This record gives sequence, C-alpha cells and structure tokens, in this order.
Amino acid sequence: MRLLFLSPHYGTMGGVRLIIDALARAAVARGHVVGAVVDADAAAVPGAVAGVARDVPLYPFPATPAELRRVRRFGRRFPPAVVRVVGAIRRFAPDVVSVHAIRRFAPHVAAIRRLTGVPQVLSLQEAALPPDVPENPRLFRMLVRAADVVAACSRESAAYAARVVGTATVEIVPNGFDPAELAAAPVFAHPRPYVLGVGRLETQKGFDVLLRAAARPPMRDVDVLLAGDGSQRARLEMLAAAEGVAPRVRFLGATDRPTTVALLKGAAAVACPSRFEGLPLVCIEAMAAGRPVVGTRVNGIPEIVRHEETGLVVPPEDPDALAHALGRLLADPARAARLGANGRRAVERRHAWSRVAETYLGLCERLAARATRSARAALLPG
Repeated sequence: MRLLFLSPHYGTMGGVRLIIDALARAAVARGHVVGAVVDADAAAVPGAVAGVARDVPLYPFPATPAELRRVRRFGRRFPPAVVRVVGAIRRFAPDVVSVHAIRRFAPHVAAIRRLTGVPQVLSLQEAALPPDVPENPRLFRMLVRAADVVAACSRESAAYAARVVGTATVEIVPNGFDPAELAAAPVFAHPRPYVLGVGRLETQKGFDVLLRAAARPPMRDVDVLLAGDGSQRARLEMLAAAEGVAPRVRFLGATDRPTTVALLKGAAAVACPSRFEGLPLVCIEAMAAGRPVVGTRVNGIPEIVRHEETGLVVPPEDPDALAHALGRLLADPARAARLGANGRRAVERRHAWSRVAETYLGLCERLAARATRSARAALLPG
C-alpha cells in the first residue's frame, strides 16, 4: 500500500506530529510506502519519500462567516494551495490519504478528495466545542463527509461525528504512547515537587486556570512547570505575576521529546485543564509514566481519566476545584501512587502505539483493497 499523510499543521501541533510519526513508523515496518504532504519538513516523517511536497501553505478557513467577509485574501490563497497539494498527491500516487486536519481546513480536504479521487481516512481529533467558542458546523460536516472512513480518537468524538453527519463510516481509534520511549527516559531533575502542564500555550488548554489554581492554598507549596509555547505566553506570564505565583512557575517553552518524557516521569501530578479536547496525548503519556492526572470533564478526557479510578476529573473553568484536586494528590502520596498505577495499567492494555497503529493501518488497508476492487469492477465489460 502507498500511504500518504496529509496535515496542514504537522509543524505547529505537537500532538499531530507525534501521531503521524508513530503511524508512519508502523506503516514502514509493515512494508508500506509512506509519504507526506505537510506544513513542515517532510523529512521529519519516518519513511517520507522524495518528491512529496513540503512547506505546503494551506491556510485555515475563517471560523465564522463574518471572519470570512473580513479575510478576503483567503479566496486568493485557496486555489493555488489546493492545486499544489493535488499535484503532489498525484505524483506520489497513493492508494490512501491519511488526513490529519482540523475543521478549519475542511474546504481544502474536500477539494483534494474530489480532485484526486483518492480515498481518505480522517484521523479525527476534534469533537463538540463549548457554546462560547465560535463553531461553523458546516465546516465540521464538510471535513467528515470528505472522508471515506473516520477514525475518531474517542467515543465522544465518534458520537459527535455520527450525530452531525449521520452518513460517514466512523470507527474509534484512540491515541497512544511509546513504551520504549518512556522506559528509556530519566526523571526530570527539579528541586521541589511540581505540577506539570504540557501543551500549546493557547486558550483551549486552560493553563490560565492552572495558574489561578496555583495561587490557592492547596498548591502554595508546589511549583508549576509549563512545557510548550504559543500565542498566550506573554498573557500567562503576566497572569502568573498578577496572581503572585511567578516565583513558582517555570515557562519552559517548547521542549524536545526526551525532556518532555523526563518531565512527565518526574511530576508529582499532571494537569490537563483544557476547555475542549479530543483525547489528549499528554493524559495518555502521563498515565503510562505512572503519574496521577487531573483533567477537566470535557470531550474525551473522562473516557481515559476516570474519576477516583485512573485520575481525578474536575469541571472546566474552575480553579478552586482544580487546586483542591491537585492538593489532594500532593497531600496523599498513597492516593497519588494508586491512581498513577491504575492509569498505567489502563493505558498499557489499549494505548501502546503498536496496537493503535495496527487498528488504524488496518482501516487504511481495507479501504485501499476496497478501492482496488471497485476500480477492477469498473473495467469489466457490461
């Protein structure tokens, strides 16, 4: 099978990059030919071949009609970008395109499917958005309907896709972790216990809630380490100063994989205070490292962070609840160890990349075989 990965934010969303790299390595190991059309250097994708487009400028579609009216340059950028991607795909001649894109790239994905005729598997990392976040449901429908098969990262994501679209073939393929990577990593050296947040410094991730929680009494004797970068960094630094927690907060910026894994292994607890998510890799990796996780009750997080079983779950936008939950773990090492051990057992059963990739690549292989049978049947007389 010739498998091409398509992602307009491979270089800007670390979770997407990890997912594509893991699936690409597994595909190469199974004897498939792998290529990539991405927004960053495709040589970073294991098994990427010469002649596949790199630094493809696919621009996100404005989220609302009002934005679309204001951003007229999108109309000028759209056709050249799609033409370039279509040309790259035709040169590679894949059997299947593995799409890793958010809804704001739906027009590109739909146009590429229509113009190339190559079947698509969509790795769906999105689901319902909160009421206060602008959402264009037409973009989500367009993204999902362009796919021949939707591989949703969580039950909630799969149910949302089926509810909104109704006709797509949707299967659940969760995210994963690399056991060997965790086993080889050291523990991050830090002089005091710390709560860790990993992810882009964007509003979605809720790190402002974590900083406010750090000012509450249950967390006054613990540091907060944030691994990641983004447009909200300056705002978060000002918030840390305003809350009086700046001396206990370290902004580490974007960290490489060895550092990120070491941070996970050394954390007293890992916080995932997101406002919306699919199924966060950081939760899976933290649990695989045996660390207790406190996550918000949004989208797919409660499916893996089960309250009082594999972690603690709190409402979003609630720094008091977050501080209380983290404080309970910090004050009760036995409880933290029990939840961490339960979490590790849970993800080891289902979320190793070898198992996840087998499921995902199986979808791709079946889709490729079906397309081949259809093409042969079309050539038969009468």
